[in-house]
This record gives sequence, C-alpha cells and structure tokens, in this order.
Amino acid sequence: MLSLQSLSFITQDQKIFENITMTLFPSSIVYLKGKNGSGKTSLLRILAGIQKPTKGMVTYGKEPIPIRKFNKPYCTYIGHKTGLKQELSVMDNLKYWAQIYNSEELVDAAVVYFQLQELVYKKYYELSAGNQKKVALAKLITCQSNFWLLDEVDTNLDEENKKLLMNLIISQADSGGIVFISSHNNPEIKTALTINMSDYA
Repeated sequence: MLSLQSLSFITQDQKIFENITMTLFPSSIVYLKGKNGSGKTSLLRILAGIQKPTKGMVTYGKEPIPIRKFNKPYCTYIGHKTGLKQELSVMDNLKYWAQIYNSEELVDAAVVYFQLQELVYKKYYELSAGNQKKVALAKLITCQSNFWLLDEVDTNLDEENKKLLMNLIISQADSGGIVFISSHNNPEIKTALTINMSDYA
C-alpha cells in the first residue's frame, strides 16, 4: 500500500503542487498528466526518495512506514536521466544495476525481452536514442521491485517497443505492483487512475 498524505512541493517561492492525498493498493497503475512544470517529475522524485516534499508524508508497505526510513532501493525509478554509464557496454550497465538489486539472474531475460542481443557488447553512447531507451527499460526486469516510477519513458520508442512496455506494466500490476507513469500522451491502459497535476496547482 502507498499513501500520500497532504503532499506539497514549493520551490523558490513558487507553488508546484499542494495537498495531494491518496491511498493506492497493490495492482494500481497511475498516470500523471500535466504540462511541463506542473510537478510530474517532482512528484516522482519525491516518491523515489530523491527529493523531499515541502509538506506532507509518503508511507509505503503493509505496515505504513515513511519512505525516508526505507533502505534503498525500494523502487525502480526511470527518469529523464537513465542512470546508465556512457562508456560501459549494454551488458555491463545491466549487470551493474542487477547487482544493486541482487537480481543478476534476470539480465539475460531483460536482454531477450527488449531484443538487445545484438547490442550487448556495444557502448551505451554508441546506441541510437531508441535503443538507449530500450536499455533503460530493461532495468524494469533486472531491477526487481514492486514499485515502479516511470517518467515519460515512452519517448523515442517505436510502436513495437511501446507495446512491450505496456505489456510489462500490466504484468507488473497483475502481480501486485504499483506503477506511476508520467506522460504527455493519453493513457493507453484504460483501467488506470489518471491524476491531473493542474488539480493540485
């Protein structure tokens, strides 16, 4: 269970959002909608424990515990910065992250799922924008967690890989996970909850 309690974020005297309150149970998918600057990324970074809210609290788990007390990594966060090292190969990048999550046995499955077999020995910087995004998304498989935070991750993806991503998100929710997705596009998963950040401006 994930609970957001009167969550607010103000920076440089500008109110980004305030008083977001909701409780999400396992198998929830949430779309964050809003224009640039509406707070989508800030909210995801707060949920990931990367930055602190100005007010309010986030709790997570069967026994509601503030996320600041969780040992990291407790979630899988893919933002605009992918966290992948330019000079490392695709395989070395995935192995690096898999070790952090103690799930090295899933690297091969991630490579096959996103059809990266011919790219595993290439340096990350050598890849096209679309293939770089596929490597970043492969972390969803290698970095096992029940809580995903995805910030505009469908950018630079063709239709085939968007479908692979949607299938992965649905599978994660079906297995009891919670997924947050920020996107400029209309929600593709019709059963998902949509939050318009402008409602909390």
